[in-house]
Amino acid sequence: MSFLLIISSLFWSACAWNLFRPSHHKAVIGIFSFLLGIVTGELALFLIPWQVLLAGLMINAGAITGIWTTLALLIWFIAGVAQLVYLINSSLSGQALRQGLDNHQIPPLLPSEAGQQRQQFWPRVRRPFAIRLNGVRCEKDVVYGEADGETLKLDIYQSRTQQDDQSSAPVMLYIHGGGLLEQGGTKKGQGLPLLNEFAQRGWVCVSIDYRLSPTHKWPAHLIDCKAALQWIKKNISDYGGDPDFVITAGDSAGGQLSAMMALTANEPQFQPRCPDLDSRIQGALCFYGVMDFCNLFDQAHNDELAGYSATQIIDASLDDPGQSAVFESANAIASINKQTDSSSIPDCAIIHGDCDSLIAIDESTLFAEKLQQVSENKVIYSGIPGAQHAYNMFRSIRSELVLNELVRLACYFEKKHQA
Repeated sequence: MSFLLIISSLFWSACAWNLFRPSHHKAVIGIFSFLLGIVTGELALFLIPWQVLLAGLMINAGAITGIWTTLALLIWFIAGVAQLVYLINSSLSGQALRQGLDNHQIPPLLPSEAGQQRQQFWPRVRRPFAIRLNGVRCEKDVVYGEADGETLKLDIYQSRTQQDDQSSAPVMLYIHGGGLLEQGGTKKGQGLPLLNEFAQRGWVCVSIDYRLSPTHKWPAHLIDCKAALQWIKKNISDYGGDPDFVITAGDSAGGQLSAMMALTANEPQFQPRCPDLDSRIQGALCFYGVMDFCNLFDQAHNDELAGYSATQIIDASLDDPGQSAVFESANAIASINKQTDSSSIPDCAIIHGDCDSLIAIDESTLFAEKLQQVSENKVIYSGIPGAQHAYNMFRSIRSELVLNELVRLACYFEKKHQA
C-alpha cells in the first residue's frame, strides 16, 4: 500500500505539472501531454474529490510508514492544490472571449437569455458526457456527394420544435478535425456541444465528413467542403435553412478548413465539381486551427509534423521549391496574402487555448494579426487561458463558459441574418 501511495503521488504530481507546463517539444510527447491534460484538466471537478477519497483510504489502510511515504503524501497534497487552482482559474475562461466580443461591439445577451444560460450551466457541467440536448433532433448520414468512389455524408441538427416549412433559419456548416488524416476524426464525435447549442437556438446545423489523407491528397479536403456548401445551397431550404446565410465552424484541422472556406471564395481550383457556385460564406468560427500548415511561417511547436504532413497530405517535399504554391494553398496564413477582394472575407472568430500542446497558439495569433490587416469585417481573436487542445470535447466549466459567449456571437449572426 505504501508503494501504491508513492506511485499515485508521482502520477498526480506529473498531471498537475502538465496542466500548467504542457510539453510540446516532441510531437509524440505533445500528443501524450494533450491526452493527459484534456482528461485531468477538464474533469478536475470530479478527479479532485476522487483523489481525496483515494488518499484517505490509503492512509486508513496504513500506507504512511515513514518519512518517504509522508513526503509522498505531502507532494500529492501540493499537486491537489495545484489542480484546484487550475480548476478555479478555468472559471475565468470566458473573460478573454467576452473582451474580444466587447471590443467589436457585439451586443450582450438579453437578460432572459443570460438567465437561461446561467440556469443551464451547472446541470450541464455535472454531466460532462451528456452532450446531446433533448430539444435537438439529428438526421444522420445524408449523402451530399461522391468522389473517388467514396460516398460523402453529412448529419443535420435541428430543433425538435422547428418545422422544415418554417421561415429560413441561419445555417452552420461544421467541419471536424483530426489532422486531415484517416483515423484522425469523424463527424460522429466532434463539435457536438456547439452543434446542439446552435440547433437548439433554431439554427440548421450541418456536420460533414470529407475525404482524408493519405489516401486522398490536398486539396480534396477543401473541395469536399465546397461540395457540401453547394449541397446546402441547393437543399437546405427543404430543412428550413436559409441557403444565403451560411457560416462555417471547425476544430483543429476543421478550424483550418473553416478559415480556408472564408479565404477562398469562388476560387476555381477548390470547386472543380461546382465551378458556378457562389462559395462566399457569412462567417467563420475557427477553433485551435492549423493555421501555419507545414510550418511555413515558423509558428508551429516544432518541425516534426511538417515533413509528415508534406508527404502524407500534400505528397511533396518541403525542400522542393517547385511545390511551394501547393503548400501555400493549404496554409491559412499564406492564403491571406493572396486576397484580392477583402470584402469577400466574412466575420471571423479565432479561438485557441494558450496551453495547447498540439497546435501552437502562435499560429492563430499570427493568422488573426494578418487577417485584421486586410479584412473589412470583424476579426475576433481570443486566447483561452489554460486551455488544452480540444478543451471543448465534452462539457466542463471552461467549455461551457466559452460556449456561453459563443451564444452571444450566435445572436449577433442571427441579427445580421434577420437584417
